[in-house]
Amino acid sequence: MGKATQDLKKEHAAILNVLDITDHVLSSEIEDSKKLQFGEQLVYFLKTFADKCHHGKEENYLFRELEKQGIPNEGGPIGVMLQEHQKGRAYIALMSNAVTAADLMNFKLNANNYAALLRSHIEKENNVLFAMADKVCSEAKQDELFEQFEQYEEIVMGPGVHEELHAMIHQWTEEFMGH
Repeated sequence: MGKATQDLKKEHAAILNVLDITDHVLSSEIEDSKKLQFGEQLVYFLKTFADKCHHGKEENYLFRELEKQGIPNEGGPIGVMLQEHQKGRAYIALMSNAVTAADLMNFKLNANNYAALLRSHIEKENNVLFAMADKVCSEAKQDELFEQFEQYEEIVMGPGVHEELHAMIHQWTEEFMGH
């Protein structure tokens, strides 16, 4: 496994962890106002970490490289992943609107739809697309992509944002999962 795909898989693990925390929060006995407060933080996390950072790395670097290596976008695996990224953005927008409207039922519905989409999406990327990437991208190319990921994070996310997002996961884990 190359350095770039390994980095993306680590981010997938963090996203899956957040989805598990979300399931727990939404199905627990926590009061609605606390669930909506979590929802507001979750929307920020998903917009920033899952979409802007993680999907940004995939769309701007990995997918483009895979196309150069002959993996099709239109009608191929990359096209499917891009469509799912768009669908995910739509769910995040609906979640954001629901939080703003203090509509917990709608928030839950869209959070559950988003979680189902992302779990299936991550499975496909981890087991199919990243396996293809490891076949067609040399170790040197993976290292180059990883460097581009690091620069992207620094420029697009800004210094310290990645750490702040991981601190949020840690805080949620302690607060809601009891460890």
